[in-house]
Amino acid sequence: MKLNQLVVPITDADVDWVIELMGLEVLDEPRRNFLKSMDTVDVAACPGSGKTTLVVAKLAILARHWKSRIQGICVLSHTNAAREEIEKRLGGTEVGQRLLRFPHYIDTIHGFTGRFLASPWLRSKGITLQAIDDEATHKARRRELTNKEHYSVQTAFEMKHKSPYNLRIRTADFDQPLGDEDIGFAPHTPTYKSVVKSLSGAAKAGYFCFDEVFVLGHALLDQEEEVGAALRIRFPCVLIDEMQDTQPDQAGVLERVFPHDDPDVRVIRVGDPNQEIFEKKAPLSDPFPDSGRQLEIASSFRFDQAIASIANPFAYVPITNGLIGLRAPRTPGTVPNTIIVFPDDDASGVLDEFGKLVLKHLPKETRKAGVFAVGAVHRLENFKQNQYPKALEHYWPSYRSDTTKTSFKPRSFAEGAHIARRYVMREPTASSAVELLASCLANLGELAYPNSSVQLRGRHKASIEEKLATKPEAFALYRECLQQMLFVSSEVTQQDWVTVITPKLLLLASALHDAEGVAANHQSHQYLAWEPVPVATEAGESGGSLVNTYRFQDGNDGVDIRMSSIHSEKGKTHSATLILETFRKTHFIQKLMPWIEQGKGALKRPPDSAKKDMMLMYVGMTRPTHMLCLAIRQSTLGEGAAGEKRRAALQAAGWAILELTTDSAVQ
Repeated sequence: MKLNQLVVPITDADVDWVIELMGLEVLDEPRRNFLKSMDTVDVAACPGSGKTTLVVAKLAILARHWKSRIQGICVLSHTNAAREEIEKRLGGTEVGQRLLRFPHYIDTIHGFTGRFLASPWLRSKGITLQAIDDEATHKARRRELTNKEHYSVQTAFEMKHKSPYNLRIRTADFDQPLGDEDIGFAPHTPTYKSVVKSLSGAAKAGYFCFDEVFVLGHALLDQEEEVGAALRIRFPCVLIDEMQDTQPDQAGVLERVFPHDDPDVRVIRVGDPNQEIFEKKAPLSDPFPDSGRQLEIASSFRFDQAIASIANPFAYVPITNGLIGLRAPRTPGTVPNTIIVFPDDDASGVLDEFGKLVLKHLPKETRKAGVFAVGAVHRLENFKQNQYPKALEHYWPSYRSDTTKTSFKPRSFAEGAHIARRYVMREPTASSAVELLASCLANLGELAYPNSSVQLRGRHKASIEEKLATKPEAFALYRECLQQMLFVSSEVTQQDWVTVITPKLLLLASALHDAEGVAANHQSHQYLAWEPVPVATEAGESGGSLVNTYRFQDGNDGVDIRMSSIHSEKGKTHSATLILETFRKTHFIQKLMPWIEQGKGALKRPPDSAKKDMMLMYVGMTRPTHMLCLAIRQSTLGEGAAGEKRRAALQAAGWAILELTTDSAVQ
C-alpha cells in the first residue's frame, strides 16, 4: 500500500496530541506544516531548531495511525540520534514501542545498506560476512601478507607520504578490488600486487571497511534490479536525517532504492545545508535541499537574537527571512559577545581572558551545557612561523589532537579508565564507556601476548564478552573490573589501581589470549602504568573534564574550558563558545572579517572558495546558548585610523572588544 493508504491525513488535532505527549512548546507554522505534510519534502532546519525532536514527533504521528503490520517507516541517519531520542521521549509510550519494532526500521545509512544490500550480495557469492569494521579489516588485510610484503608496502607508501590504511575496495570484483583507481604504483609493481593480495584476501574472507558496504550495495542493485522495488514496497516512507552530511556513495545507494520521483514512496530529507562542513568527493546528483520541495525552519530555541544576528551573515545558503533566535533576549550589557584581541606572536593569554569573562557573566547554573574553545584547525602539522597561531596547541601546549580521531586510543589503560568514567557521568548510558574499556583491554592483550593472535570481530565489547563467555570466572572478573573502574562512588586511587585492578586486567588479558600462566610482555606493564585523574574538577552535566580540558582558576572560583575542533562540536550545544583564530591556507577568522563586521562587503555573494570557511564559522557561532566570543590577532583588528574604523564597525555589529597586551598575556 501507498503512504496515503497506510495513514489517514494528518490534522491539527494530531499535532496537538503529539505536543501534549512529548511535552513540547507551542509550535509555529513551519513546524506544524512539517508535521502535517504527507509529501516528499526537503526540510532545511537551522541549528537549535529542535530538528531531531520534530523528526520523532513526526514519526509518532505516523506510527499512531499506521495500518500495516508488514510495511513500515524507514528512518536513516549517520548516528543513532533518532533512536536515542525516541527511547528518551517515547520509550514508555505505546507509540514509541511501535516505532522501535517491526515493521519499522531505524538505523544508520551504513547499517541499512549492510543489512538489506551488502549482506545478501555476499551470501549470493558464498562469502560469510565476518566484520564490517575498519580496525578488524585492516588486521585481516595484514594477515594476508608476509612480514616482508607488509613492511615493503608500508615503506613504499611512506616514501610518497601516503598510508595503505586509506585504501578501499572500489569494485565488487575482488580479484581486481582497486578497479581503475590510481594508487601511485603501477599494476606491475610488487607494491601494487601486494596491495591487491591484501585487499582481495580480506574481502574473500568476509572483512570490509565501513564505507565499502556501498560498493557491495551497488553490486546487489546491479545484479538484482527488483531489490529496489521490493524495498520500496517494504518501506513506502523513508526519513533521512542529517542529509547535508550524506556522502555521494551513500546518497547514490539511497537514490537508487528510494528515488524522489517515485510516486509510491515518500522521501523526507532533513538537515541544514549551512552545516555541510565535511568534505565531499563530488556533489550529490540530487542536491539537498531541492528548492522545488523545500520547507524552511529558521528559528532556533538555542540562542537569542543577538547571536542569531551575528551568525546570520555566515549562512552560505541564504535563509529567506534570516536566522531567528527564540531564546529570551539578554539584558543589555550583561553578557557581552566579545572579540578577544591578542598580540600576533602570543596567544597564551586568550583562554584565561575567556575564563574571566565566563566567571564574570555566566553563573554556574548557566554553564551546565559546557564552556568550549574551538578552532577550524586543531592539528599542529608542518607549522611555519608566519602561520601563528596555526592550531589549538598554540593556545594551550597540552592540547592533544589525537583524541578527536575515530581511531583514538588512550595512551595508557589508566587514561582510558579516567575518560570512560567521565563518559558515564556525561551520557545517559554506559555503552561508550564500556566500549572504550573493552578496546583498552583488547590493546592490553595484544601488547602482553604479541605472538598470540586473537580475532575480535566488530565492537570490542561484544567480541570480548563472546570470547569470555566460555570462561565464567574470567567473565565475572571482567564485570567486576568494569564495576570498579566505572561505577564506584569515588575516583580510583593509585593504590587500588596498582594493587587491585592491574593484576585483574593482566588475568583478563591472558584469558582472552588463552595464555593463562604465560608471562606477559613488558610492554603491557608500561601500558598499565598509573596516571593521575585529570586536573580539572568541574563536573556538572557535561561529565567533568576529559583529556582536552583547560582549567582556569581565579581564587576559589574556576571553570573548565573544553577544547575541540569545530568539526567535533557540530550538533552540540554549549553554554559559551570561543572560536579561536587558526590557519587554514590563511588565517581563518581574518579572512571572514567582512562578514563579522557586517559592512557593505558582506552584502555580496561570498565566493565558492569561502564556502567551507563560512560554514565552519556558522557551525561555531551557533553552538552557544548564552555567550559567543572570538579570538583574533592584533594585526587583524588593525592600528591607527583603520583600527578605529574596524573597531567601530564591530561594535555596531554587536561585539564588545577586549584587547590584550603582551604584558597582560604574561600575567
